[in-house]
Amino acid sequence: MKSGVRPASFLQSPAGTALRYALSLAVLAWLAWRVDWVRFGGLRGLDWTLALPAALLAGLAYPLQAWRWHLLLRAQGLTLAARWVQGVCWIGQFYNSFLPGGVAGDAVRFGYLWREHPDRKAAAAASLLADRLLGLGALLALAALALGLHLSRAGGGAELRALLTASTVAFGLLLAGGWSATRTRWWEPLSVRLLGAERATAWHDAAVALGGRHATLALAALLSVAVWLVDFISLWLLARSVGLEAGLLGMTVAAAAAYVAAALPISIGGHGVREGALVAVMALLGLGTGQSGQVALLAVAFWAVSVGWSLFGGAVWLLSLLTRWPVGEPSKRD
Repeated sequence: MKSGVRPASFLQSPAGTALRYALSLAVLAWLAWRVDWVRFGGLRGLDWTLALPAALLAGLAYPLQAWRWHLLLRAQGLTLAARWVQGVCWIGQFYNSFLPGGVAGDAVRFGYLWREHPDRKAAAAASLLADRLLGLGALLALAALALGLHLSRAGGGAELRALLTASTVAFGLLLAGGWSATRTRWWEPLSVRLLGAERATAWHDAAVALGGRHATLALAALLSVAVWLVDFISLWLLARSVGLEAGLLGMTVAAAAAYVAAALPISIGGHGVREGALVAVMALLGLGTGQSGQVALLAVAFWAVSVGWSLFGGAVWLLSLLTRWPVGEPSKRD
């Protein structure tokens, strides 16, 4: 008997990829259609004294992410120039935004690392995995904290309480898994069977190296929190720029949900899904009631800022191809 098509396999197939592109375009088109462009005079309807700082602040999140990864690389003994790490992170962001697969940018970063350190594949992969998990952990923690504060102040329905429970449980599982991977050895026999003794030993050494750097992990965790706070404040300023009287706490909840939704592998780079989730959670929170046009404009502006900074990553990639800087030449070690 033939087995059914697995969802993951379908999403990676040409038909699944086409469907993901279609979903992203459809949601973005729906949001653009809901904006009263005549009323707002196009993007001239934005308050640029708020919109421009919001866009610039959003761009600050990417160098902070690169700094976090730089710390994790050093914890693995992979010493690379700061400009190289920054450049590779920008290029990875470009790939993440425009190619299928939520880890396209991580694959690009791994490829650049492999070129620099071909004998340290496990350490390179561990730095990327830790970078991803720290970012996700900080997002879940901030989402749970913001949701808890919102519910204690304003109350909320079952949907918001379910989101709080899911965020808290997911953060707890992630924290327990990270502690277990770096501080215990129960997983080693399983890794030996799956990877072989040599690779399992390399992964164990990478986990131990990371788990023993408490100060580095603490600073990386603080940077992860800073990355998301910068993003949340940026979105709040953007909301104010379109005329929405939304509080920072409510926008933090909406933004956190939007970024979690963007991680689902059902679209291209989270486009459309991220903005649709933002609109949906804002409705649950009662933000922008009676201002559907402004909410839709916020979602479109949110998408435009994200794409703009991703295109900057494409410019860095093109620069490296043409001039071999900052990542087209062997990295000078710090």
